[in-house]
Amino acid sequence: MVAVVYAELATPVVRAQSFPLLAALRERGRKVDLVAFASPRRFVSLALRRGIARAARGVQAATGRPPEVLTYRPRTTSFRGAGRRLARVLRDSQMHDALLLCRQPRATLIAAAARDELTQAGRSAPRVILDLRGLRDVEYLHSLEKSEEQLDPAEAAALAGYRDREAAACRAADGIVCVSRGMMTELRRRHPDLAAPVAHVPNHAESVSDPEELRRAARARLRVADDAVLIAYLGGMSAWQMAEESALLVRALAEAQPGLRALFLTHEADAARAILKRVDATDVLVRSAPSGDAHLTLAAADYGLLLRRNDPVNRVACPVKFGEYLACGVRPVLTPNVGDQSDLVMGSDLGLVVGLADVGAAVRKIIVDAARPGTIDLDGREKRRAWARENISATRAAERLTELLEQLE
Repeated sequence: MVAVVYAELATPVVRAQSFPLLAALRERGRKVDLVAFASPRRFVSLALRRGIARAARGVQAATGRPPEVLTYRPRTTSFRGAGRRLARVLRDSQMHDALLLCRQPRATLIAAAARDELTQAGRSAPRVILDLRGLRDVEYLHSLEKSEEQLDPAEAAALAGYRDREAAACRAADGIVCVSRGMMTELRRRHPDLAAPVAHVPNHAESVSDPEELRRAARARLRVADDAVLIAYLGGMSAWQMAEESALLVRALAEAQPGLRALFLTHEADAARAILKRVDATDVLVRSAPSGDAHLTLAAADYGLLLRRNDPVNRVACPVKFGEYLACGVRPVLTPNVGDQSDLVMGSDLGLVVGLADVGAAVRKIIVDAARPGTIDLDGREKRRAWARENISATRAAERLTELLEQLE
């Protein structure tokens, strides 16, 4: 039996990565009968409440029951109360010996507290698996746009909290899941005494049905000719996603290759238009799509930009949009040192890796690639879709996760 504990549930990436995986686990015979959502006791916005409600419906569709809500005090350093609540839920559900798959350190500490509660009561105890995605302490510094030396006392305390929770969760976990091999290496560097087994389960991507028909329909809606090269940007306008650098590359490509088209597919359309105007990138299509429907428009593209700075966060990442590009048949264009993906595309010809120090060289590399057979033609698109189905589908992710679950049973 598997129970899943989340420290967050409402974000689109969590929903997109969670529910197909839960369904795939059930298809493999795993009983996934409980999902618990851990939340601080505090007022949340109407938008967040709506997001949680959507996520709860997704959980119910995937598991057959709504999620349990485990609350704790904001800024708490102890999750005993939430752990006792989870222990009661596990006991009442006859799941006290389940495998607890916990997304992020807070959820892991709650699950560990539940395990301790059940052990003290003389019951067989669950095994706790930490699903660790990203370096939360470094991400926090990025969000502040400060170095560690520039933090005020409250910010320094928050940073220490991220690090303390990660260390405590790694000590408490019976097993750990990471989305990249770079993350596995960094985890062992940070915690050299780590005893728990560590498994590699990359972010998955759902296969796209009838992709060539979607491509034709999307190009018709966008008014992009069948033979035009279309390069897409998928994502938000945050600085870490390098939206402005992507716009500058698009402008240089359009200047060097007449007839090339560009698309920004984002939930921040107004911000995208402002960036494109600022860098004088004209004739760029800007579209929005509801979460889960991006593939209906993305299928039109030949290339998909995935540019990142060379920093610790990106070196251990596994960007979801990499899989979304491949599942649609889109050829990714990455900068070096993006998780495992940069090395992967160079070794398998799934995409391109370009540097941005010389934009002209990057432009020439893309133009030469577009003229090469087997890259953005039908054969190339089918190759990428097949690779995604075989390597990063939800079913494949469930297989990798099952290997760790069996090791802990």
